Amino acid sequence: MNVITKETAETGVAFRAGVKGLPYNDQVGPRPDLTVIGDVPQRAIGTHYETVERLAGLSDPLAAYEAGRALRMVGTILDHDGSPPEHGPLFLSHLASAVLTFALRGERQPWGAEDVAFVFLEIFHPAEAPEDLRDLTRRAIVEYARERPSMIIR
Repeated sequence: MNVITKETAETGVAFRAGVKGLPYNDQVGPRPDLTVIGDVPQRAIGTHYETVERLAGLSDPLAAYEAGRALRMVGTILDHDGSPPEHGPLFLSHLASAVLTFALRGERQPWGAEDVAFVFLEIFHPAEAPEDLRDLTRRAIVEYARERPSMIIR
């Protein structure tokens, strides 16, 4: 029988730090009084994503931080492409369903940036989209999510 990993307070804090563009250190947690220098200013969809407080089913703090940063980048991409505002909640709904389904199945690895990128591509860049566009988009989401801002205190 698979054991379902549980969401913790640290996981929620890490996700919120990522989605709000705050730095995160897995030993002391995020510093809400600091902002990430050079982080992308958010527009309508990205600003909406900054209000998301949790994503049920996340189980690992560092992966949750990456998922939050990946969601932030998705908002940036949608805003940059001129997507209508309703695309933001639509994606968030699909993402939340995917994360929760993944957790309820008792999957072993934590949900992170690659998974957020996969859901985004399935919704907005289906398989018939040019492979180079899919790869460029996936790399943009994942690399942004895994970037460790220089302001992280070690």
